Amino acid sequence: MVTPRLRATLGLALLATLAPTLAHAGGMYLPTRGVRPTARGGAFVAGADDLSATWWNPAGLGHVRGAAGLVDLAFVGQAITYDRVDSGGNPQPTAENQAPGLPIPSLAYARPLGERAVLAVGVWAPYAGLARFAEDGAQRYSSVDLSRSLIATVGVGVALRVGERLRLGVTIQDHVIALETAIMLSGCPSQTTCAPEDPDFDSFNRVDQNSYFNPSGSLGAQLDLGRTATVGAAVQLPVWVRGQGTLHSRLPPSGFFDGASIEGDRADVAFELPPSLRAGVELRPGRWRGELAGTVELWSMHDEMTIEPRDVRIVDVPGVGTYELGPMVVPRNFRDAYAVHLGVEGRPAAGRPLTVRAGYLFETGAPPDAYLSVLTVDGQKHLAALGLGYTAGAWTVDVLLAYAKMSERTVAPGTGRAPQLNPIRDPSAEPLTVHVNDGAYRSSWLVLGLGLARPL
Repeated sequence: MVTPRLRATLGLALLATLAPTLAHAGGMYLPTRGVRPTARGGAFVAGADDLSATWWNPAGLGHVRGAAGLVDLAFVGQAITYDRVDSGGNPQPTAENQAPGLPIPSLAYARPLGERAVLAVGVWAPYAGLARFAEDGAQRYSSVDLSRSLIATVGVGVALRVGERLRLGVTIQDHVIALETAIMLSGCPSQTTCAPEDPDFDSFNRVDQNSYFNPSGSLGAQLDLGRTATVGAAVQLPVWVRGQGTLHSRLPPSGFFDGASIEGDRADVAFELPPSLRAGVELRPGRWRGELAGTVELWSMHDEMTIEPRDVRIVDVPGVGTYELGPMVVPRNFRDAYAVHLGVEGRPAAGRPLTVRAGYLFETGAPPDAYLSVLTVDGQKHLAALGLGYTAGAWTVDVLLAYAKMSERTVAPGTGRAPQLNPIRDPSAEPLTVHVNDGAYRSSWLVLGLGLARPL
């Protein structure tokens, strides 16, 4: 006999299997996620007490007393404008993000294991806005399109209540990543002299990389200092992304390549996503609760991204013969990022089903000026959020509105160090290093969210 609880469990399991095909995200992201936690400004470490704890602080799963499910969906849109100054010091037309935004779902299910343990499974993705720009835009040597990339984290967590005041939690995670990144490379060969940004030597390239097994995990703890105060901390472990990809290349329009063709299409991609540390303290006076939390993301381990073609070559080049495509390194040299979160929530009237939330966060930027580019537009930012929760019977409905604004950043002419990539130029030839990230960057994020939770 199929019980209602079993049907709900099977439904959540089916949604979890579909989520990796729906959860667009990647790369660099906001230091918050989840509808209810984001409405608190990401201050959800000591106070994590629902299924969102699966990705915030697994110790918070210890609050779950019966089988429960959570589904939430957020729309994340990132506006980007970039006023580039080219390598010759000339202002270029403004490049703007053309991607409409990303729907990012989260799913979780939990049930008790005996009297003091809780088991949870979940699927989630970071809150990120992936950009798409014009193929012939001024930014083309840094990025053309990342908007079709996908990422999802599948996690299994266990929380244990130790006595009446201490909760401990752990998750085991697999980060499923499918990157589709497009960029304009330089096809200027060593045998000729080219203007640094001559469009006749522009070579459009797209790398599709699937990496289905990138393990990681998290640890967390919460300690009640009394009935009205709790401290908590969590550690997210790093992710080493390694995967085989397919390289799709278009030869430059220059007559230098008349009659040539490309053989092979394999390219390996490698980069790292950092560990993070979270800690917070929550106070609960009366019907209200407020938390002050901090996050440290150790982005300093993210020093480069590598694209290494494997047996890919340009053949039948007139007067030359064959070019082997060599490895390409995108230097990142990120710095650690720090965030402060402040959030409050509570019921304005006792016994009423309405909960109100508000939150604020401030985060420093990870990319230093010299390596800032449209591949990752990030910097010091402020985020303000408002949210509501309403309980009707067994259901709880949460809504979210958040807005983040980055301080304008400028890479002064001549100080950028993000290079124009060229996979065919002989490294032993005279260097032709062209830096392509000078200019002014502006960005903001809009987040809208809806969440549903209920006992099962």
